[in-house]
Amino acid sequence: MYRLLAIALSAIGLMALLAVAIPRPDADAPVVAASAAADSDGAGNAYVTVIRRDSSGQFHTTALVNGQDTRFLVDTGADMVALTEEDAEALGISVDPDSFVPMLQTASGPGYGARVTLDSLALGETEFTQVPAVVVRGLGVNLLGQSVLGKLGKVELQGDEMVIRH
Repeated sequence: MYRLLAIALSAIGLMALLAVAIPRPDADAPVVAASAAADSDGAGNAYVTVIRRDSSGQFHTTALVNGQDTRFLVDTGADMVALTEEDAEALGISVDPDSFVPMLQTASGPGYGARVTLDSLALGETEFTQVPAVVVRGLGVNLLGQSVLGKLGKVELQGDEMVIRH
């Protein structure tokens, strides 16, 4: 169990390291287009969110976290939602400095994070409550990981678009 957790947290650490090393996207990059549509495969998903690849080659979107717009890098390899310390503070999520513990291994050493629970996170018309997340020291960009993506319907890449059916 602990070995699996260590592997998962190491993956988050690698993603955090990459997120810090990769430049932030252009402010005018296309973010999200959402529409109500029936899923053509009959799965019953009511909404389709299309996120276009930005000039850095990544997919960014804005989600509503605890009632506030919050920008994320969509990271299908991250186990959970990860927030920067700055955005956590802006969202009113207080983290005791003593609650940061080594959670992941990066190339430069251990990465420190603190587990938190988001009251709500909405992507398009789909809202989740009590979302497990982590606040990571030194993280350069928020990560939208599998603790949310895994609860949506289908996530697919179609050329320069990520299509999320939910």
